[in-house]
Parts: sequence; structure tokens; C-alpha cells
Amino acid sequence: MKKIYLIAVLILISELMLGQKVTGYVYDSKTSETLPGVAISYKYAGETYGASSDEDGKYEIDVPADAIMLTFTLMGYQSQNVPLILTKQQTINQNVFLEVETQLLGEVVVSAGRFEQRLSDLTVSMEVLKPEQIKRQDPKDIKGVISSLPGVDVTDNQPSIRGGSGWTYGVGSRTQIIMNGYSLLSPGSGEINWNTIPMENIEQVEIIKGASSVLYGSSALNGVISIQTARPSIEPSTTVSSYVGIYDNPMQKSYQWWSKEFWKDGNYEVEPLFRKNLLSGVRNPIYTGLEFSHTRRIGDFDVSGGANIFTDEGYREGNYNKRLRLGGNITYRDPNINYLNYGANVNFLSNKFGDFFIWRSSQQVYSASPIANMGREANILYLEPFLNYTNPNNNTSHKLKTRFYYKSDNIFTSGTGKSLAGIMRDMGVNDKTTASIIEIAKNPRQGIADLWNKVGYEIIPPLMNNDITGMYNVISRWGNHVFPTATNGDYMDLVSWIMNNPYEGDLTQWGLNTIDPKKKVYGTDKTYSYYADYQFNKKFKPQSVLTAGITYEHVGLDSRVTGDHNSDNIGAYAQYDGKFFDKLNVSAGARFEYYRVDSYHREAETNILGWKAPFKPLFRGGLNYELAQYTFIRGSIGQGYRYPSITEKFVVKNLGGVGAYPNFNLEAEEGWNAEIGIKQGYQVGPFKGFIDIAGFYTYYKDMIEFDFGLLNPNPDLNYPFLTSLRQVPSVIAQGYFPTIGIKFGNINKAKIYGIDAQIMGFCDINTGLKLVYNLGYVYTEPRDIDANKRNREEAANTDMLAMKYKSNNSKYLKYRQKHQVKATIDFQWQRFFIGTNMTWKSKTLAVDYLLIDERDKIEKDLMDYVRGIAFGDLDSYWKKHNKDFFVMDLRFGVDVTKKVNMQCNITNLFNKEYSIRPMDVNPPRTYMVKTNIKF
Repeated sequence: MKKIYLIAVLILISELMLGQKVTGYVYDSKTSETLPGVAISYKYAGETYGASSDEDGKYEIDVPADAIMLTFTLMGYQSQNVPLILTKQQTINQNVFLEVETQLLGEVVVSAGRFEQRLSDLTVSMEVLKPEQIKRQDPKDIKGVISSLPGVDVTDNQPSIRGGSGWTYGVGSRTQIIMNGYSLLSPGSGEINWNTIPMENIEQVEIIKGASSVLYGSSALNGVISIQTARPSIEPSTTVSSYVGIYDNPMQKSYQWWSKEFWKDGNYEVEPLFRKNLLSGVRNPIYTGLEFSHTRRIGDFDVSGGANIFTDEGYREGNYNKRLRLGGNITYRDPNINYLNYGANVNFLSNKFGDFFIWRSSQQVYSASPIANMGREANILYLEPFLNYTNPNNNTSHKLKTRFYYKSDNIFTSGTGKSLAGIMRDMGVNDKTTASIIEIAKNPRQGIADLWNKVGYEIIPPLMNNDITGMYNVISRWGNHVFPTATNGDYMDLVSWIMNNPYEGDLTQWGLNTIDPKKKVYGTDKTYSYYADYQFNKKFKPQSVLTAGITYEHVGLDSRVTGDHNSDNIGAYAQYDGKFFDKLNVSAGARFEYYRVDSYHREAETNILGWKAPFKPLFRGGLNYELAQYTFIRGSIGQGYRYPSITEKFVVKNLGGVGAYPNFNLEAEEGWNAEIGIKQGYQVGPFKGFIDIAGFYTYYKDMIEFDFGLLNPNPDLNYPFLTSLRQVPSVIAQGYFPTIGIKFGNINKAKIYGIDAQIMGFCDINTGLKLVYNLGYVYTEPRDIDANKRNREEAANTDMLAMKYKSNNSKYLKYRQKHQVKATIDFQWQRFFIGTNMTWKSKTLAVDYLLIDERDKIEKDLMDYVRGIAFGDLDSYWKKHNKDFFVMDLRFGVDVTKKVNMQCNITNLFNKEYSIRPMDVNPPRTYMVKTNIKF
């Protein structure tokens, strides 16, 4: 009887369940864009039933002939309940519009685990930038925007997170930078060209603070900057933006290198848009930009495209930038196979820019030294086919990303732009002496040797007796005799001219160069790479995800800078992220990496219990526990590593005086990062947001940094550093002359620890008036573990030319600061907004010894005189300006109509003069006006 009753109940339920349907689409309430992957569920008779929306946002679910409550849920959106009553055989069409989650803790991020997660569930620290924050700040490139975040800095294009990187000029990065899952670091050099990032189409930026090599491989030793671009919405969208910026005059008038005649004569490398017409009356350097983007859906295709033209004359002489960027995406959503889409991204960048490395003098801080005058002309192509497939039946997904990359790069220098005759006049040289110098310039090695034979007998006695003053007096006497009116900048002009105009047998052409020097091109460097990344995801219940994949990249270089080289990199990774008891999130992962350069297949060799494994194993783990409502504690530990780039290992580049030289024995740097933190959500009256406090600890082994000093440029001896003044005569006897140069090495072990505290939130003050704010303080203790040992060794070397590692005997790493406070505040009132960025930083703790010596001394030593000739009075300038500084930016704008927006930005509002590293004085006050049109 009981069986009959049970069967009857089952039949009744099945009759109620069968024949009724609810169908429709799920949309974003703000953009009207359809939303895939929305979970639709209801409970009935003690059971839970569900379905999900497909790639087009469409859903269909069988329901009983009864009263039910449908719940629509998607991460990052507020859940919505829809009550329904259905009769037998009834079908209802129900479209649903979901509201974006307004709680900051509910923000959705993807880079921490390579799948969607809530910000509150992460086991690592992360910063998130939304498109409105990006668009209201620096429009030139993203580095100005991310630099406004606490603990994130960019020095000479090199990003650093929590002091993980110091100053590495032009090569290598300890921070991985990705866009839509693809690395943006240049194959071969490992540097980031910020011009490749489409500012016109950024949707979100996520910054992971801490080692992330398990999921992202080499260069994620210090963290990850992940950029997501916008995808097409259901309605076509076109955006056009134009902007112009004007650099104000610096407070010190002597820094100003531009003049009315300069622009009149056309003595600039690039010509900004509208320079000769609309902006013809502006006599200060300017930058201009024009951006265009369009997105739309055409049937089963998502299509987007964009263009960007940018030209910057630069506030520093020769530090210009000109780019043309074209790009687009096409994605096909296969109607025959649900959840399958594939397509390709295509991006092209043509870029011409000039670097700024060393100033001319402390009175001409915005003028480049002629011994470090380098520019580039590059064309870069990215072709990126991809495929994505999700199987909702078993909760798996497959992602395949591939890329072909090609770069053609010309490196050039124009010397000083001065003729040899002009340099001689500036130095007060007579005709007879000019003729002698020309003979030396025709054959520098022989000329230097002959000159040494004439004056060496006077220099040798004080040289052998460590008599610095005596030797300087000899050199000064000869210098004043030959060059009676010369400044240190004039000497560098002469050195640069000789090095950039070698006599190559054609006396006529060489003679013309002495009168009218031409830009010197050092040939074309070509780089290509093939890249593929396959990623597999499997979702388990409850709320657990397994992520696994394999990555391969081949890089080839045909280079005048490094020679011809190629490399292969293979990485296999897996990470599990699970949620237990609805409160505890657990993350654990591992990666195994193989890497080789040329024929050496043991770059990643690891000793495992006596076995020399040809790969590098890495591990990470983390926990996040919801201690109370809106209170989350987290802890994580992870290993990181970075292989030296091909450029760091093999570079041989001598452009106008400052050289970069190879280190064939350079090894990978590695380390680990740990942190413990708490994230507390709050609501105090109208104020909502979260407070985040984290303590962090990072350890580096075999840290790669460049050593800056005097070298013997003899390739047969592998370019050794000079450690003794007694080595100089032998270098000259070989036909060379000691040169200022850099060389990368595994310098030291280091530990960096500190506290990262932040408060972020918003406040609806009243109807139409909203406040958004982000305030942060970061304390960093960047310790050089080998400092005491190195100081003892350096103190024992009393030679006049004995080089030292850094500018002082402190325990700190170079190019770091202990304290920084950053704040971003924006008010929105109806159609108007006003906002500010504020930054306070403490002084730089140490720099390279070749640049500065901060040690107390009774009298000058030899290197002080060398610095005086090469850099001017840098020592006094640095002592005066290496202090705490405060900088403030201001921005305001108005929505003229729903489709037209205008804004004005003033950066460095108080025209503050400050430096993070020697001879890199930041921009003066700058004004920018921008117009955005969307239709």
C-alpha cells in the first residue's frame, strides 16, 4: 500500500513538472548587454532545480504547474527573485535585467586564479581599476594611472609592486603584464612598451601584489598587472576622443631648453597633430592624441576595432614619442555548438621614441647628455587566434590562446646634433688644436695611445702614489690649455661625437660629418615569437575550481645589440581553488618550467635530492576565511622566479658613450612571497567600502640587478669592470679607453617586508552627489642581506679607482623608498565631476655608486672628479632634492550631453621639482584638455 502511495505521489509530481516552461533572456540593466552563464534555480518539493543562460544570454527551464520563485544569480550582479504561477502546459516568456553589485567586496576579478572570483574571496592582495577611473586620469598610457595606486610604482617604464623592483633601465621586469591573458612583455628583452595598450578600450585593470609565477610563469616574481578590454554590447558603440597637453615652464628657468626660435625653425623630432595650425601659438612642448573605437555584434560575430594616434614632443629634450596603433577583434559564436566561440585579435604598433637616461648638467636637467642619446623606431605586429569552449553538462571549459609576434626595431642616435667645429668653438679651441683633435677622432685608439705617451709621464707619479689632487691638477692643466672655455657638457659633446662618428676610410663622408653630423642608425633588430597556452577548468560543487594548463613560447632574435639567439620555454601548471563550509576558501597550485637559450638546455636545472632535474618546480598556497559578515582574513605563500632576458644576458650596446655589456653566466633569480591580511567591509551612514591591511615578506635569491661602473670595453676579455687605477694604463695600451657602462649580474640576496594598508569606498552624499575614494599607506623595509659583507670587502680595497656597489653603506637596496601615501578622491554631482590624486613619498634610500657617493670624506676622491665631468654637480643636486616630496594632481569635467564629455587635468599642480632616481627629474606642471564623444 505504501508503494502504491509513493508511486502516486511521484506521478503527481511528474505531471506537475512536465509541460510547463519559462524562457527568456537575461540582460545587464545598465548596458542592455545579454549575460551568459547566469544561474537560474528554484526549489520545489524539497529539491533544487536549475539551468543557466547560454552564450547569447538565453535560458529555458522546466517548471511545475504551481507557484514558484525563480532566482537569477551571476557573480558581480545582485541576485534577483522572480515569483511566477504557472498552469498546466503553460509557457511564459520572462526577460530579466540584473543590477551590477554595488558592494566593492562583490567585484568580480579573473586574474588571481584565471577564473571569475569575488574580490572578497581572494587569498592574495589585489587592486582593481574600473574604466571610469582610468578615463578620468592620464590618457597617454596606463602607467600614469596604475602609479596612483598604493604600493605600485613605475620608474623609467619599469613597474614595481611593494618595492620588489628598483631601477632596471629598458630590460627585464619582475612584474608580468598581461592583456586578455596574453603577456605584453617584449620577447627577448622582457621590457614593457606601454604604447601597446589600447587606452580607448580598457574595461578593467587588476593588479596582484605578490609572487604569481605558478599561474603566470617567469616575470611574475613581483606580481601581475592584468588588463581586460571591453567586449561588444548588444547595441553598436562608437567612441571618439581627442586631447592636447601642454607642459608648463619649470620653476627653474635654466631648465627650459625650448624657445620661440626652436619651434619656429622646426628643430624637433616629431610634429604633434595640429602643431602648425590650431596650436601654432603655443611655444611650450605639447602632446596630442586622437582615439577611435567601435564595437558591435553582427549576427553571430562580435566585432571591435580601434585606432590611436599619439605624439609627444616631451618636456625633456630628445625624449619624444610618436605612435600609431591599430587593432581589432573578431569573435564567432558558433550557433551549432552552444558555448563555443573562436576568433582572433590583431594589433599593429608603429612607434618612434627617444629615451632619456642621463642629463647634460645640474643646470640643464631637461636636456639629455650626449653620451646617452638613443632613440628607436619600431614596428610591432601581434596576431592572436583563440578558441573557447564550455561544456555545461560536466562544468568544464577549454581555452586555447595562440600568438605570432614580430618586431622590427631600429636603434639610432643623433649624437649631440652639433658639428665638431661647433663643439670646438664652444670649448675655445684654436685651429691648430682642432686639427690635432681631428687626427685623434679619425683613429681614437691610436690617438688616445699617442696622447697617453705625451702626458702619461706626468700622470704616472701621482697615479702610483694615490695622489688624487696631483693627478687632477695635471689633467686640469692640460684640459684648460687645450679647451680654455669648456664645460663638463662640452667634454661630453666631444666624447659623444668621436664615438658616434668613427673614421671608416671614407675621408670625404667623415669630413662632412664633422660639419653636419647625421643620425646614426645601428641596423635593424628583428624579433619573432610563437606562443600557445591551453587552459582547462573544471568546476566542482560546492564552488570549487581546478585550473590546469600548459604554455609554450619560442623566441628568436636577429639583433645587432645581442647577436642572434633563440629560446624555448615550456610551463605546465595546475591550481585548485575550493570553498568549504561556505566560509573557507583554499587555493593551492604548482608549476613546472623548462627553459633553454641556444644550445644550453640546463637554464632551469634544479637539484632534487641529488637529481639534476632540467626544470624549475614552483608551489603556492593560500587561505581566505570569512570570520564574520564582511570580515575576511587571508594568508598566502608562493614561490616566484624570473629568467634573465636574452638582452640582459647578451647585450653589447655602445651608443654614444654609455655601454651595456654581456654576462654569459647570468642565472635566473628566484624567491618567495608571503602575506597575511584582513579585509573588513564597512557601512557608516552613507559611507560604504572596505578596509584592507596586509603584512608582506619577500625573499630574493640571485637577484638580477645591473652594476654601473667603469669597464674595459675589450670584448676579448669579456668586458671586465675596473677595480684598480693601475689597470687603466694596460687598458689604454690595448687601444681602448675606460668607458661608463652597465653589466647585469646576480648581485645579492634580499628581503623586503612591510605593511600595506588601504581604505576604499564610496558615499552617496545626497541625490546626484557621490564621493569615491581610495586612500593607502605602504611601509617597505628593503634589506640588502649582503650589505655588511660587501661593505667590509669594499673598505679593504683602498685603490683610487676601487668601485663600490651603491652610494652609501646602508643596509638598504638601491632605488627604493620606505614610505608612501597615495590618495585618489572623486566627486560626481549630476553632470559634473572633480577629483584629485595625491602622492607623498620618502627619500630614495640608496643609488649606484658611479652616480652618487654619500659617504663622509675629508677630500674628494677620483670618482668625484669623474662624476663632475660626466654628470656636472649631481652630488649637490641630489643632496638638496633627495627628500620627502608631495605631489598633487587635479581633474574636473562635465557631461555636456549624454554623448559628449569634456574634462581638464592638471598634473603636478604646484609645479613640484622631484626625482626618484638621479638625473630623472619629473615633469613640470602639465595641462590637459580632452573631449569624448560616444554614439
